Amino acid sequence: MNRPLAPSRHVASDPAASSIVSPTSAERFAARVRARRRRRRLLGALVVVLLAGLGWVALWSPWASVTSVEVSGTDRVPRAEVAAAAEAEVGRSMLFARTDDVAAAIREEQPLARSVTVTRQWPSTLRIVLVEREPVAAVPAGRELRLVDADGVVVERVAAGKVAGTAAAGLPRVEVDLARPDAVASLRACVEVARGLPVPLEQKVRRLGATTPDRVWLELTGGARVDWGSGADTPRKAEVLQALLSQKASFYDVRSPGTPAVRR
Repeated sequence: MNRPLAPSRHVASDPAASSIVSPTSAERFAARVRARRRRRRLLGALVVVLLAGLGWVALWSPWASVTSVEVSGTDRVPRAEVAAAAEAEVGRSMLFARTDDVAAAIREEQPLARSVTVTRQWPSTLRIVLVEREPVAAVPAGRELRLVDADGVVVERVAAGKVAGTAAAGLPRVEVDLARPDAVASLRACVEVARGLPVPLEQKVRRLGATTPDRVWLELTGGARVDWGSGADTPRKAEVLQALLSQKASFYDVRSPGTPAVRR
């Protein structure tokens, strides 16, 4: 005969009892939460102070203000006048220094400045770099020679009778009407031709000029005239002209070097 099972001594746990947290654990948890909040607030405050400090250094600190101006690249342009264009920036915050305005003022006041660059050299210097205009040709004008750059800007004037020892001595003499709308293009065409002539032919050229960019002309030492055309294909034209000079003539046309012409 089976005996009845003895009642189990297992007692089910009380859900309410399992949710109870000791007061000590709750206090430690709350303390950790408060500590994390304090650290976040402290970190936030430090970030604000740091940013404020950096802002003060960048905007108002004398260590980050313009205290000096450096100028380089000047020869014909007076260095003192270039530096004076940036005087108003001395004492201003480096971040707020008006570099574009300074460069524009120099370009306006100094026509011999081909390009101007103004940059910040930290912690407290403005650096101005000029590239001056350089003459590429000497244009006769009455009793003087005007030394002009590739843009037709007059860089220097030299008395026609005092060329030796001046910058004009090494420049081609180009006869171009600088008042014409196409003067710059005509000037550049002449310079291209002058630089492309071989020495034997260059020595026979007495005058060189242009009426338009496509009508460059030469006058040789013997008085003969050469219709050169544009500055394109100069080496080929020079080669053809040298061959044609074996024929004595008053006019040579090498505008189309493949079909030159001679007039006696």
